[in-house]
Amino acid sequence: MASKAKPAAFHAARLFVRVAASLALIFVTPFLTVRAADSGVSDGDTACLSCHASEGLEKKLASGETISLRIRGETFAKSVHAVIGCSSCHVAIDLKNHPPAKTDIHSAREYSIAMAGTCRQCHEDAFKRYEGSIHASLVRAGNSTAPVCTNCHGAHAVTPRTAYETCVKCHAGATAAHGKWLPNAALHLEVVSCAACHAPGEARMVDLRLYDDATQNWLSEKEGQPRFEKLARSIDPDGNGLDASEVRNLLTEFNRDRVGSPVTLRGRIELRAAAAAHQLSDKASAIRQCDSCHRAGAEPFQTVTISVVGSDGRPLRHSAHKEVLTSALSADSLRLFYAIGGTRNTLLDALLVLTVLVGVSVPIGHQIMKRLISKGRRSKSEKNTSA
Repeated sequence: MASKAKPAAFHAARLFVRVAASLALIFVTPFLTVRAADSGVSDGDTACLSCHASEGLEKKLASGETISLRIRGETFAKSVHAVIGCSSCHVAIDLKNHPPAKTDIHSAREYSIAMAGTCRQCHEDAFKRYEGSIHASLVRAGNSTAPVCTNCHGAHAVTPRTAYETCVKCHAGATAAHGKWLPNAALHLEVVSCAACHAPGEARMVDLRLYDDATQNWLSEKEGQPRFEKLARSIDPDGNGLDASEVRNLLTEFNRDRVGSPVTLRGRIELRAAAAAHQLSDKASAIRQCDSCHRAGAEPFQTVTISVVGSDGRPLRHSAHKEVLTSALSADSLRLFYAIGGTRNTLLDALLVLTVLVGVSVPIGHQIMKRLISKGRRSKSEKNTSA
């Protein structure tokens, strides 16, 4: 049966909608492009966020769980993954059929484990090390709380952070647990990264990071102003690493225009290869021997770097001579990092011995002089009496 002819008013309304939509694209698209450029998010990612930034966007899974699909644009823009964009990780998404009518996601845990394989595309070294870790073995054993990539690093807000900041999310009782056998546990956890002991087979080093005493924070580079690298290269023109004198010059430059508390150095024992932090052993295999660090010539103190927090949150490092740790020129700058037995400063030790000797000899000398004077007076008195 022939369809009933539609009135002219209907066709006019449809034409108006099409014209309005075209005008909207002409005027709105440049706005979205500028907005994307200003926020650090690409045009393609802005298109994804036009839906995924919506409040309350979520999905019901087969397990009965509900997961949030909301992604904050400003948070993603600060992520280290903002430069590669949504499609680099979500390669299975087809925009022609998105959202799909049905997805085979059973649970949030299942999806996290599946997506961890995506990380391997770029982080092969870290992934291989992770597979040999206690965390991966627990995942394979079916432990529902053992961490995969996103549990430690997040998904859409991946930013550089220290191993300690990552570990304490799950191991909140670490200080109390270490305090049962480790003297001054809180200080050890502050100056020794977790992986330095829990990845016992990996090479370690001392990283001396610039520290702002005024704000009680690590010193950070300002975006577009790479001051640290420029100064380090100019002070170390031959590129063989900063010696104690050059480190002192570097600190002088950073403190040149400062008023009040100076920029100093705070040391931490870290792994030389950042990816090695993924191959964590169980606690039974962790380093517990004090002389691993507290002895002359200990392995961590053979490699030294000076660093600052880059504008993107990642550490920027420049190599330094290991003698920096024991030089008298570094005594003031490194007052917050001194490992008994590991960073022995012979000059300071000599001054300490001299100070102790002087402190002991003064009262002893005083008593000897007092007795000699007293004896002299008695002898003189006896002579006068005899006369």
